[in-house]
Amino acid sequence: MERMTDKILVLGASLALAASMRGDLATTVVVTLTAVCASAAFEVAEDGHRKAALALVIAPLVLCVLAPAACAVVPLSSYDAARFKNRWLALVPPAFVACLGATCGQSLVTVCQLVVATLFSLALSVRTTRVLEGQSQLHRLQDDLNDRLIALGEKNAELVDAREYETHAAALSERTRIAREIHDSVGHLLTRLVLQVEALKVVHGDEAEVVEDLDEVLGGLNDALSSMRKSVHALEDSGVDLGCELNRLSSECGIQNVTVACSLDAVPPVPVSKCFLLVAREALTNAARHAHASDALVAVTCLPGLWQLRITNDGIMPPQGVDLELRGMGLRSMRARVLEMGGVFSARVDGRWGSERFVVFASVPRGMDEGTRQ
Repeated sequence: MERMTDKILVLGASLALAASMRGDLATTVVVTLTAVCASAAFEVAEDGHRKAALALVIAPLVLCVLAPAACAVVPLSSYDAARFKNRWLALVPPAFVACLGATCGQSLVTVCQLVVATLFSLALSVRTTRVLEGQSQLHRLQDDLNDRLIALGEKNAELVDAREYETHAAALSERTRIAREIHDSVGHLLTRLVLQVEALKVVHGDEAEVVEDLDEVLGGLNDALSSMRKSVHALEDSGVDLGCELNRLSSECGIQNVTVACSLDAVPPVPVSKCFLLVAREALTNAARHAHASDALVAVTCLPGLWQLRITNDGIMPPQGVDLELRGMGLRSMRARVLEMGGVFSARVDGRWGSERFVVFASVPRGMDEGTRQ
């Protein structure tokens, strides 16, 4: 828009000069229209066709040599000449119009007006070029700032997610630690008291009243021990988070690059989580120890009727054959654990030669997992 406004202003000045100059009107009109068309075509050719743009600047000057009376259109060419990277080219139109005006019989005042108009169009073009470059640079800076703000927001979101994950993982770890401490301290103490009461019953076996009192004490201790065990199991179960545990396993298994995909809409039941953790631990350990894998993927999927676990690695592939899941104690143990849940287990080699991956797959139906306890 700025260029169009400038060219309209320069064209108006050129027409005003043409009206005051002596010469054939028809020739002046033809040259003026040609210069306007060349200037319009220059806007299209400037970006990708530099030679064509240069030709469009020179063409009106050549016509002015053939028809000197039409040299009033030179300011329009001067405006476009100033837009080339070679700044010396911008001095050609002023020098040209000065020489041509002096030799074509125009008055000194008219020649000076032509030179001033040409220099004015030159300065106007340089000014507009700088303004547009400044605006373009400002837009680039704004775009770069927006990109950096978006990247910063994404990093901030990742940091928030990581902090929440670490907080959640720490809380789960603390629950598990408390459950173990209760089991190791209070559980052992209650068990020892139960044994002591049993021993006292044997010592005082001939004293009915004492034995009856000891039975009451023993019943209370057994109730306390059962209640403690239920609480410990409930606390330990609440400390099981499949995603956190899989990420922990991936960092401890010894494989260089392990990707965990466990974004679930629903939380798997504790039996399913424990089953999948056992399978994942055994599969990753085998991949690191026996297959020497450098890359592995652990993916958990929640389907309308199934919980699925898929573990792949790029380690050394076993010999081709059927019933790979029956080879080795580790695979048999994983298969037995999944079958106890009423699920399906398989082990196979997928992919073409040179890009094979060993796949361990486990699927447990939803609904059967609620009543299964490990």
